[in-house]
Amino acid sequence: MKAATKYLFILLALGLAACGRPQPGATTVIVVRHAEKASDAADSPLAEAGSQRAQALVRAAEGAGVSAVYSSQFRRNLDTARPLSERLGVAVTEAPVNLESPGDYGQRLARDILDGHAGQTVLVVGHANTVGSTVEALTGRPAQIEGVEYHDLFVVVVPAGGPARVIKGQDGL
Repeated sequence: MKAATKYLFILLALGLAACGRPQPGATTVIVVRHAEKASDAADSPLAEAGSQRAQALVRAAEGAGVSAVYSSQFRRNLDTARPLSERLGVAVTEAPVNLESPGDYGQRLARDILDGHAGQTVLVVGHANTVGSTVEALTGRPAQIEGVEYHDLFVVVVPAGGPARVIKGQDGL
């Protein structure tokens, strides 16, 4: 577990560096899928592996300057976001989604983040079918993200001017 946590931290640091040192006013958004759920129930809590992944996310992101945390209303997402939220003393902002028909969810979420948290670092805990649309809305171009897995991590840097940059990594758990 410790090696995986170190790997996740290094990945996050390299991701931020690969995107270039953000210019003043740049917004950095870390987008992840919720961690492993315990069952296929509509509002399942996390499995033990998911709880471990949520703790690894804390260790990886606590030094990234996260000042806002967004999650859908589902327990698995809130359980993924809560450990970092509690560690940082930052409330989780719920952004409800209809998973059967997410529609413009990614666009609405990106607009809320860019309007309300410009120049800050934000964590988004999404779903397999919302991560891609969120990254796409943040960058303003097709993300071509398919098959989002629990271990996937996207770092999007949206500068005050110029094109957004995105890198994809994996946490190694």
